[in-house]
Amino acid sequence: MKVDVKREPRSRAVLEVEIPPESVSEGVEAALRKLNRKVEIPGFRRGKAPRTMLERFVGKETVLEEAVKELVPDAYARAVDQVGVTPITRPEIKVDEVKEGEPLRFVATVDLMPEVKIADYQSIRIPHVEPQVGDPDIDAAVEDLRSRHGHLVSAQADAARGDFVLVKVADLSGPLERFSKGKEYLIEIGGGSFPAEVEAALEGAAAGARAEVRLGEHTVTLEVVDVKRRELPEVTDEFARTAAGAGSVTVLREQLREKLSREAAEAAQGDYEQKVLDALLERATIDLPDSMIDHEVEHMVGDLADTLQKRGLTLQRYYEATQKDEPKLREEFRPAAERRIRAQLAIEEVARAEQLSPAQEEIDREVENVARRLQQDPTETGRYDSLTGTLRRQKALAHLVTLARGERS
Repeated sequence: MKVDVKREPRSRAVLEVEIPPESVSEGVEAALRKLNRKVEIPGFRRGKAPRTMLERFVGKETVLEEAVKELVPDAYARAVDQVGVTPITRPEIKVDEVKEGEPLRFVATVDLMPEVKIADYQSIRIPHVEPQVGDPDIDAAVEDLRSRHGHLVSAQADAARGDFVLVKVADLSGPLERFSKGKEYLIEIGGGSFPAEVEAALEGAAAGARAEVRLGEHTVTLEVVDVKRRELPEVTDEFARTAAGAGSVTVLREQLREKLSREAAEAAQGDYEQKVLDALLERATIDLPDSMIDHEVEHMVGDLADTLQKRGLTLQRYYEATQKDEPKLREEFRPAAERRIRAQLAIEEVARAEQLSPAQEEIDREVENVARRLQQDPTETGRYDSLTGTLRRQKALAHLVTLARGERS
C-alpha cells in the first residue's frame, strides 16, 4: 500500500493512500460475500446466488460502495501506523472513483497530536521572595474581625462616608430598576452598591431630610428614616474568645499570624508557579490544532453550566444577565482554553523528558481522596488515567519550580 503524507499548519496532516488492485479485488469479493448473506434473491437460497445475478440484482455500484466501506477504514488505520502519526480527530476522507481492477485512492485529512518543542527549560531562573507577615497585617486582620462583629446603631448625626442611611422611597417620576415607591433601603455611603448620585446626595443628610436624585430620565425622592453607624467591639480577651475562640488577644494575634502566613505562602507559591509556567511557555513551540482548542472550550462551557446549576441557575439565565450568547461566550473562552492546553502539553513534555511519573502509592492515595470527595470510584468512572496525568504534571511543575529557584531537584 502506498502512502504519502503532507503536514499542514495547525498540526493537520493529509494522507494520500493508494490501495493496490489485488487488494481492491479482495475487497470486492468480501463485499459480494457479505451482500450475498444479506440479500434475498428470488429463486436462490440466501448466500447461494451467482455473482452475476447478485450484481444485477443490487447493482455493481452497490457492490463497489460496500467494498469501499470494507477497505478504507482498515487502509486508513494501516496508513496511520505506516507513517507514524498520532491522530486526535476522526478523519475527513474523500474517495476517488472506484474501478475494479484499478488501485483505490483516497485522501484522509486529520488533526494530529501537536509536536512540542521547548528551548532549554532547564535554564529557567526566577528570583523567589518569601512573603512576610508583619504587625500591620495582623492589625488589619483584627480590624476586619471587629468590623464583621460590629453592629449598626443610630448615629444621631449627619451621614458621613462609611455610614449607613435607611431611606424610604417617597416618590418616583417613572420606573427605575433599583427602586420601588414605598420601599425602604439601607444604603452605605461610599459602599458602591447603589448609584453614585444617590450616595452623594445622602452624604451630610440627617434623619427626616429628603433628597431628590435624577437617574437617567427619571428622578427618585428619598426620605431619610435614620442614619446608622457601625459600632465596633473593643479588642479584649472576651472579644478574642467570642469572635475566634482564642483564649486571649495575644493568642488571637498569633492565630491570625499563622493563618495569614499560611495564606500568604500559598498565594506566593501560586504566583511563583505561574511565573515559572509563563517562562516555560515563552520557550515552547506548539502548533495547536483548532479541534483541541474547541474541545477545551466545550469543557469550559460545561464547567460553567455545572457551576451555575449548583447555584440554581442556567446558562440561558447567565446569557440574559451578561447580555451574551453562546458564540460570544465561546470566543471569550478561547484564549484561556488555548493557554490551558499549551501549558498542559508543555508540562507533559517536561515530564517525558525528565522521565517523571507518580508512584503507585501516590496514585492510590489520590484515587481514595477523589472517591471520598465525589463518592465515586475513579477506576469505574474513567478518571483513573486523568488522575495519573494530573499527578504526573504536578511532579513536572514541582521539578520546574525547583530548577527556577536554583535548587537541586
